[in-house]
Amino acid sequence: MGDHAPPWGELFALSVDRVSETVEEMHLAIVDPWFRFAGPVQRQLRGVSAGATSAVYRSVRGVAGLVGALVDTIPDGPPAGERSVRSGGVQAFANAVWGDEFDRRASSMAIGVDVRDASGEIVPPDAGSLARAFPEASGRVVVLLHGLGQTERCFTRSDGGMADALASSSFTPVLVRYNSGRAVAENGGELSTLVEQLCAGWPVPVAEIDLVGYSMGGLVARTAIDIGRSSSERWTQSVRHVVTIATPHAGSPIEKGVEALSRALMVAPQSRPLGRFIAKRSAGIRDLRTGVALPSAVDGVKYHLIAAVVTSNTSHPVGSLVGDLVVRPGSATDGKGTMAGDRVLIGRRRHDDILDDPSVSSRILAWLDAD
Repeated sequence: MGDHAPPWGELFALSVDRVSETVEEMHLAIVDPWFRFAGPVQRQLRGVSAGATSAVYRSVRGVAGLVGALVDTIPDGPPAGERSVRSGGVQAFANAVWGDEFDRRASSMAIGVDVRDASGEIVPPDAGSLARAFPEASGRVVVLLHGLGQTERCFTRSDGGMADALASSSFTPVLVRYNSGRAVAENGGELSTLVEQLCAGWPVPVAEIDLVGYSMGGLVARTAIDIGRSSSERWTQSVRHVVTIATPHAGSPIEKGVEALSRALMVAPQSRPLGRFIAKRSAGIRDLRTGVALPSAVDGVKYHLIAAVVTSNTSHPVGSLVGDLVVRPGSATDGKGTMAGDRVLIGRRRHDDILDDPSVSSRILAWLDAD
């Protein structure tokens, strides 16, 4: 998929299909009660209205499908690197919402679990490709995993980021992009296979593997280790550190609220279509409701958990309640204490800007370099 533009037409058609389907159902549910005032002809009028309404919405979906198919016949356009910079974020967001469906359709809109270079292009995990992409590779590999609806660029910035900080030390950062709309377990399994291939083709002997996951990426990292250990994959024996940043180990209150909203909307016939629309959110998003059930820890691996709160005082009750506006500190630091390790709580940070804090990169480097 790194060589071709994503099928934006397919995304357009799917968006229109999902939205129009919901609007059509709501339309019928809102109009239906009024037909009882028509007396003995209410059944006939209801049938005529439903048929006409369905025909209109089918036409809308049909036109959207034709337009989408036409869009996808247009040549790719700009070079791959430029396309990646411009469209990667939109594609990642679309995958967060419908990534599991793209995966079931085998659509080229679906993102795989892949190593990416600085321009966002896929780096195949074979010896030749890895040697070209990592000419100064060291034996200390740090796999960086983004969060929901993001790409690996959350770890890179024009003025320097975590990837640059790691590269300037004795580590080699490896950027990975994955389809965050798929179930965490599926991404974890594919990541485990990818890192096994990465180690086999790495330009120098791998002495150490560390995983750094932001938000959902922390769940994917932990799942990959669990699956890799269960499958006796060799790479897991080289894992020394796992760092999670604002990861909802015990779930996110936002996703819990969305689930409650979906159930509440199911009560009334007029709002039920909207409830079903919300219920169709991706498997990856649904996994954030409770986190992922995993073994408490892995022998020989050191865990480091970073959380943030929006208040300056990290002990303030408001900070404890809202956390970083997405994840509460108790969830991000595994409040149940199932993972022994370092726990850090940072104040005056939101979920979407914690990676911009230079102290985060510095602290992670200190942890990794402690060995």
